[in-house]
Amino acid sequence: MRTTIATLAFLPAALWGQQSAARSHFQQPGYVGGREPYTRQVEVLIPRGQRGPVRGKPLSAAEVYRTTQTLSDGTQVDRSNTSLFYRDAEGRMRSESPARVLIFDPVAGFTYQLNPKEKTYQKDPVPPRSSSEWIAAEGNGTHVSSTSAELNGDPGTSYAQRYGDRGDAALVTEELPPQTVGGVPAKGSRITITIPAGTFGNNREVKVVNERWYSDDLQVLLKSSNSDPRYGTTTYELTRIVRAPPDPALFQVPADYRLVNRRN
Repeated sequence: MRTTIATLAFLPAALWGQQSAARSHFQQPGYVGGREPYTRQVEVLIPRGQRGPVRGKPLSAAEVYRTTQTLSDGTQVDRSNTSLFYRDAEGRMRSESPARVLIFDPVAGFTYQLNPKEKTYQKDPVPPRSSSEWIAAEGNGTHVSSTSAELNGDPGTSYAQRYGDRGDAALVTEELPPQTVGGVPAKGSRITITIPAGTFGNNREVKVVNERWYSDDLQVLLKSSNSDPRYGTTTYELTRIVRAPPDPALFQVPADYRLVNRRN
């Protein structure tokens, strides 16, 4: 599976991303009209997965991704993927799907992408000014993003607010009433991105709505729902949370894996 790195120079924060050709369904993909900077900017407004480093709060959990799409003939398409997520007391993170593994190690200063089938891995340095990094492994796809910006509250919402005024998309954030998600108290927010008419041939504006539920105590995203009339509804939920240190071996590259160079 080919993996690429995109350097998003139009953002003032240091942000980089890598993902396989099989795109994650958790985040709305780019417009059908092309890959202009405005398209890329909208894609990264709401980073995927969990953010780190978060120190002193080790845990293990399952990540459940679901997508529901209704086709023009009324056919409903449902997809579901489950990944595993781990975080140790030093802020290392691991997101693991059956096909891909991502390890973020802020102590060593590297992010590792593992291919369990081929027993190979790629190694990338964490950007030198990075203060936050998100990782997600879903199905055959992976995603990593990083920013040097100092973020508050739910880092995903804070990030979207910080960069939402860059480009033509209008972004509005609202607070939602608190609720309990999986037994964990959570704060809610709704992010509405309005795509102007004419952006990709659309004759009227399109609204993309993302609702997020974040735990200040655990510093994790507990639940997210993304509704996009172009692509359907996608949801993310962190379940089966265990507040205990994971096996340290989970944050190391196995000795029998071979380092491979990234292909351009």
